[in-house]
Amino acid sequence: MAKHLNTTEESMGQVVIIEDESESRKAMRLALAKKGYHVEDFNDGAAGIEHIRRHSGDIDLVITDLRMPGTDGLTVLRETKKANEEIGIILVTAFASVDSAVEAMKLGADDYLTKPIDLYEFRARVSKLITNTSLNREVAMLQSRLDKQYGFENIIGKSAVMERLFEKVRVVAGTNANVLLLGESGTGKELFANALHQHSQKKGQRFLPINCAAIPSEILESELFGHERGAFTGAVTRKIGKFELAGNGTIFLDEIGDMNLDLQAKLLRVLENREFTRVGGSDMIRIQSRFVFATNRNLMEEVREGRFREDLYYRINVVTLQIPPLWQRKEDIPLLVKHFLGRFNEDHGKSVKELDPAAMKALCAYAWPGNIRELRNVMEHLVIFCKGDRITREDFPEYLEQREDRPRSVTIPVGMTMGQLEQEAIRQMMAHCGNNKTRAAELLDISLRTLQRKVKEMEEQGETF
Repeated sequence: MAKHLNTTEESMGQVVIIEDESESRKAMRLALAKKGYHVEDFNDGAAGIEHIRRHSGDIDLVITDLRMPGTDGLTVLRETKKANEEIGIILVTAFASVDSAVEAMKLGADDYLTKPIDLYEFRARVSKLITNTSLNREVAMLQSRLDKQYGFENIIGKSAVMERLFEKVRVVAGTNANVLLLGESGTGKELFANALHQHSQKKGQRFLPINCAAIPSEILESELFGHERGAFTGAVTRKIGKFELAGNGTIFLDEIGDMNLDLQAKLLRVLENREFTRVGGSDMIRIQSRFVFATNRNLMEEVREGRFREDLYYRINVVTLQIPPLWQRKEDIPLLVKHFLGRFNEDHGKSVKELDPAAMKALCAYAWPGNIRELRNVMEHLVIFCKGDRITREDFPEYLEQREDRPRSVTIPVGMTMGQLEQEAIRQMMAHCGNNKTRAAELLDISLRTLQRKVKEMEEQGETF
């Protein structure tokens, strides 16, 4: 017979207890009810299984005795996982057995407790499992939307260079190899990282992006590895780090070139041993997650300058995918314009239909030093300020009108030497390209390495870019 207890108007989670001992069942039920959980309890496994089958989509956690007359706890576990793999399972027994625990865990149990139960510990473990189950359910609910948002459907491009890149992503996604994404800022490296995840066997697991440049270096280690209580001043509680939270999913370390050398050494050990300890801790934590890295820096140059570890570089550089800048795939600009036009019409309640030919031609001729991010911002500006249903060049922001694909002229003062002339050409081209070295080198018709060397020499002389 089932009993129902709901002490709050909006419960914290749906829990099923299956226990043949009435006093034990009552104690667990009251302990959870006091914390606001909705609890349904049964005194035999068969009745509990029938309820789980009928309501599997609503149940967060099943707590079952291991040894019961008739239908035992292992049968409850198997049938629960058949009904819904996302439901958490805690097995409880007075007959502590290593063999039983191992079998239970292999079959999918999430936790294992022995009687007599410490109710404080019991509530803590239930709370942890309810939280995990809610996260997994959220992932499942959003899966179809994520497939569309982060799969290839949201990476706009039909140019030859993009088609070749899509094919590489499809091949690499099915492996567990580390992937390094290279590309200028604004090219969409995180979209490609998420596409790798969504097309892999880990798509049902978590995707955790971490921007190494956005987190101060003094706290990045704690963010990645977590810390124990008392590990440092201010560590008043244990913190679970990103690596641990990712579980068996994908960890995306963006701007890896900004990570300091000490943390690079610790990351290298994680990649080599697949384990780590929390800051201030001693317990080894194993991980099976996949790593995807990204940077807009030249990592080989960073290695030569001593700012990036060579051994880490070769560890993360298993598979390298180069994300092309927008100026290398200008045939995709009309597609991107159409995409952003529809998006910002919807966002801002506008009804702009198109760009006139002159406006589209100007957008296709522009250098786009900020890549797709810059195009997105420009399109939002154009949609907002367009007075009719057609965008013209009169709607362009002022800075866009002042810059074209190549400078109209280079000013050369009288008496300038060839060395000074070279520096002036670099100075003006860098300003024209928004300090985008890759684009500036292309327009100057020199190698990127040569430009980087010359820019460094100018910076040592006091030049700023």
